[in-house]
Amino acid sequence: MQQPKPYIFSRVRICFILCVLFICAGLKAENLRFQEATKQDTITKPKISFLWEKSNALVNTRQYDELLAFLKKHLKNVQPKNKKDSLDVADLYYNQHVANSGIKKYLKSINSANKGMPYCGKATSGRAKHIKGVLYYKRAYAESAMNFAKRAQLSMKTAIDFLSDDYNKSLDYLVDAHVFLSSEAAYYGNLDDAKRNIRLAYKTYQNNKKYLDKARKDGYEIVLAYREAYVLYKLAKTKKDSLEFINIINKLNKLQASPAFNKHEQVYYTTAMNHIGDWYISHKHDSLLTAKDLEAGFFYLDKSIDFVENKKYKGDLITFKFNKCKALTFANDLPKAENLIVELLDSMSVNDYRRSFFLAQKALIKAKLQQKDSALHIFHNVIEKIHADTTTLAKDYSNFKPSKTYGETRLIRRVAEKLEKFYNDDPSVKKIIKNLYRIAFIQFENSYAKTKFNPKQNKTLRNILHGTLLAQKDTSNSKNISINNLLGRTETIMNQITWQRFYQNRFTDKLPQLDSLKFRHLKLRSLLASAKKENNIRTTDSVQELINKHITFTNTKFPNLALLSSKTFQIETLQKNLRDDEIVLKYFILENEIAIFSITSVESTWQLHSWTQSDIQSIETLINSIRNRAYDAKTATILSRKLVPQIDSKFKKIIINPDGELYRIPFEILQNQNQFLTQNFEIRYTSNLRFIHLEKTAQATQKRRLAIYAPSYPETETLVATRSANASFLKGAKKEAEIISKLFPSETYIGDNISKKYFLETAPKAGILHLAMHAEINDNEPGLSRLLFNKNDQTDDDLYLEELYALQLKADLAVLSACNTGLGKESAGRNLESFQRAFTFAGVPATVVSLWEVPDQSTSEIMGGFYANLKAGNTKSEALQKAKLNYLKEHKGTKLEQPYYWTGFILYGDETAINSTSTSNTVWYVLLIVLLILAVVFFRKKKLA
Repeated sequence: MQQPKPYIFSRVRICFILCVLFICAGLKAENLRFQEATKQDTITKPKISFLWEKSNALVNTRQYDELLAFLKKHLKNVQPKNKKDSLDVADLYYNQHVANSGIKKYLKSINSANKGMPYCGKATSGRAKHIKGVLYYKRAYAESAMNFAKRAQLSMKTAIDFLSDDYNKSLDYLVDAHVFLSSEAAYYGNLDDAKRNIRLAYKTYQNNKKYLDKARKDGYEIVLAYREAYVLYKLAKTKKDSLEFINIINKLNKLQASPAFNKHEQVYYTTAMNHIGDWYISHKHDSLLTAKDLEAGFFYLDKSIDFVENKKYKGDLITFKFNKCKALTFANDLPKAENLIVELLDSMSVNDYRRSFFLAQKALIKAKLQQKDSALHIFHNVIEKIHADTTTLAKDYSNFKPSKTYGETRLIRRVAEKLEKFYNDDPSVKKIIKNLYRIAFIQFENSYAKTKFNPKQNKTLRNILHGTLLAQKDTSNSKNISINNLLGRTETIMNQITWQRFYQNRFTDKLPQLDSLKFRHLKLRSLLASAKKENNIRTTDSVQELINKHITFTNTKFPNLALLSSKTFQIETLQKNLRDDEIVLKYFILENEIAIFSITSVESTWQLHSWTQSDIQSIETLINSIRNRAYDAKTATILSRKLVPQIDSKFKKIIINPDGELYRIPFEILQNQNQFLTQNFEIRYTSNLRFIHLEKTAQATQKRRLAIYAPSYPETETLVATRSANASFLKGAKKEAEIISKLFPSETYIGDNISKKYFLETAPKAGILHLAMHAEINDNEPGLSRLLFNKNDQTDDDLYLEELYALQLKADLAVLSACNTGLGKESAGRNLESFQRAFTFAGVPATVVSLWEVPDQSTSEIMGGFYANLKAGNTKSEALQKAKLNYLKEHKGTKLEQPYYWTGFILYGDETAINSTSTSNTVWYVLLIVLLILAVVFFRKKKLA
């Protein structure tokens, strides 16, 4: 039976009404949720899940300022209740890191990453490991941006430990982490490490190919192949390297021919082809290039150009053609080379930064075409292009204004070298060459500080110095040139380079305040430059005042920072402080030659000698003969003739400023007329000319008080106890401490309970520091060299060299009675990373250090004599000289007269005598007592009278 229509209508109407009510209720609930979400931002303690969602939205849209303000307001109040909350908080800090990096506040971004890591706990779950790994990964990039190379590498290696290949979200980071480490290794010239990290990246890719192929448009297979090709392009030298390079190129050819190859991968392919083509024509010296090299070079260069021009692949066509022009020049196909360089110059903007390099190539072609006037004119145009001023460049470059581009330093030097090659017999061109080296020096001064340290900087500076000396030698007498100006500026630059290298290569974070000060200074300088640019005098004055206050605060907090980073150093200042009987010998190791500068109170002279691999081997021979207790007097005599110039008899003191491998030699044992040098001269050392005469920045709170540290170590049986890194029992150390403690007012810290913490608390109070303890020198990473405290437990209680830079000591002298404390990196120019320089920065003007593992018993004898001589009022260098000569006299004719036993300790820095306060204090006490007695007697007599 059918139901009535009104009833049907009623049912429909009821259903409709219910639907409307349901939709309205849903909308109302959604609105309530929206209102609650919008209110969360104003609640004192919003939910962590809300913070997580909103911060993700802001970071994804790159609203960094709003994100940082939002997190600053709420992060301090978060209180995670469970593991998920904790990981969400870690993500919040990750977002804060990204925002800070996005606005280039790298120091703050590092702090954000550090704050996020503890919220990952022990990182046992996949998500926890991923977040912690990514925080380390991101921190590495921020540290790299701040030029903290070693810390960045360490962070990235730690990131790899956490980024698991069984957690898909970590895979892309894991591959790129290895690529990052490969790039860093390549930049610093480490080919093996660079290739190893590419292999590890490729292994991760191969194991997770299916997932990673979907992760990006340009496939990892071709990207990694290109990265390996790039590493070999930069560093390949041997035949084995060249075969590897060819294999990688063949692999890229196969990948390019495969159906999977896409437009996003084209640039990797064309660039790799051009790299190997350029490598074939540039990895050897011009004179060693063969027809086969040129043929291979042309093949790949033409291939890269063809793919870009005719097949419309992506690639830098101008650079590709420039490399082709170089190949044509090498092949002496000069008409084609000239046509091509003219074509490229015509196609370039007048403001293209590459224009000066292209002009130099055109000038070289003209020189090879024997068009001298045209070549000289264009070479002048090259320098004019670098000249950073609107005024016309003078013919003698007297008004040259340097640019900020470091690469143009090398370009100026290459121009000088080409002129030497083609026109060295022309007196007028010789003058040009001399001026070119002068402005190359100026250009280097003005541009190197803004680049990330690379060992090539050091080499470039030495090449410029070498060229300058050769040019000066050819044009005038060496005594008549402005040698003081050249040497003073070189010293300043090298000092800053070594400081820059140490600063960016630190592993530890013991100087956070210095990090902050450095970047505040850079920010203020940027503000000053902007104000000057806008001609805003009021703002300029205000910023300059802030800079002055900043410098005052920095110098107060780190008083010796100026020693390492100051812009100026004048040899004349050094000469004013030199005594008439003192001479400074300053060494520079150059390419196949060594420059020796002799500085006295009245003049500076220099000389160049050949310095070959044979000479370096002589040093090795001498050192080995000393360590084997079979001193080689003949080799010592040969080296003495090479390294020690003729010294007038009026000089009694020699100050040695070594370089490179010369740091390993105790000059005292060089032979002159069958006598040790130390038998005729007091000898001391300096790692920098600035350090010869240091003014004390602070006085010890316990003036002249000696603090002796002699930890106990596990006892072992050894034939000859030396103070090496193997923590054997030092029998002589205790005796040594007992002897010297009787000579000066002292605090002696001996035994099992001496820790690094105890040293850090007591050392700043001492006037003299004596460390009779073990040391370990890290040859690979000198900043991780360390002084070893007790090894009776499993805790790491060592004092690292890097940590010394954070201390503020007040001692007049530090004696490091441990092994190898005087050595750092032996490469030329790398003299910062040694204990003596660290103590200097910490405020100690003089340091006694050792060059090898010192025999324990002889150390005690020499140290006893040294302190006795100091007490007698001798200068530090005189005190050490007398101690050594007395030891030699006592043991003459015995095995113990070998230099191994007595010459290992050397003095760095200030030599001022240390006057013992014990005698003077005793005298004052006696006088006071006598006066009191006289006073009592006087008053008694007066009373009786």
